[in-house]
Amino acid sequence: MPEDRSADSTTRDTTAAYWVTQQDTQPLTGKERQDFEAWLAQDARNLGAYVRAQAFFRHLNYQTSPSLSRPQTQAPAVGRPHRTAKISRRRFLPLAAASIGGLMLCDTARDQTFSLERGHELPRTYAWHQGVITLDALTTAYLPEAPSGTGIEMINGRLGVQLHSGIVSVSTDTLRFTGKAADFDLTRSPQGLRLQHYAGTLIWQTPEGQHQLTTPTAVDFIKSGRSLKANCRPLSSDDVIEQTAWRQGTLVLNDTTLQTALARFAPYTHLQLLIRDPHLAASRISGSFALATPEDFALSIARMIRCRVEISNKGITFTA
Repeated sequence: MPEDRSADSTTRDTTAAYWVTQQDTQPLTGKERQDFEAWLAQDARNLGAYVRAQAFFRHLNYQTSPSLSRPQTQAPAVGRPHRTAKISRRRFLPLAAASIGGLMLCDTARDQTFSLERGHELPRTYAWHQGVITLDALTTAYLPEAPSGTGIEMINGRLGVQLHSGIVSVSTDTLRFTGKAADFDLTRSPQGLRLQHYAGTLIWQTPEGQHQLTTPTAVDFIKSGRSLKANCRPLSSDDVIEQTAWRQGTLVLNDTTLQTALARFAPYTHLQLLIRDPHLAASRISGSFALATPEDFALSIARMIRCRVEISNKGITFTA
């Protein structure tokens, strides 16, 4: 039976193709990035349409036309920005958007992946299978393009997975974690790999055997020769609330030094967070703070530890 493609579905595919071509040769601007994120948030199906558009784009294996890639010999008309090969694809792909769903049946896209990446931004949640995934600031992960794919490759940063049912697999260059109706965070940084498991069942395999978690547990993986050593500790209900707050755009501090608090907030803002007087670094901070408002965060801390704070468009500085 032919696929029933409604006007809403066609519009969604056309919009997805537009966003793929917008990101073809250069990153989105700040305003474009906001518009793109807003479109993804409008409907859980928009992410799937975007994935299909990426697969279609790759399938074309489009190469820049020599005539379009050649430098201009005369100045562009006043008020009309210089256009490159990007505009050719931008015009072509929306016309072909209605064919994207059918192309996804081809083997050429079955094993491909697409990337999700966050910069100095707030955490972002995406509908995925029978649950959601959340990418923290400064995080990159690869997801399968095939709708049936369940494997995620973790590159860096922090990834949160909340799966109401079904199975998910998250891999790094050293380990693979398989979760069943699982709720967990995985953090990969230069300091190592940290797993925080909150609910469901989570399994990983090492040369020493298979390991399984069914209760809230934090695990730090430390290199020991050629193998990884897992240091485990149980998580209390208060720990779970504190550790998962980032998914809702909140930073929870519990008797944390100012220096550590600023390091934890820094990924979410382009502002520089500085301590001018070294003795302030050891001041202890407790409380819950919105990641979207660094200025309010700074003013609250200043009142808490009774110091001064200087706020500019470039940074925030704490002084005695």
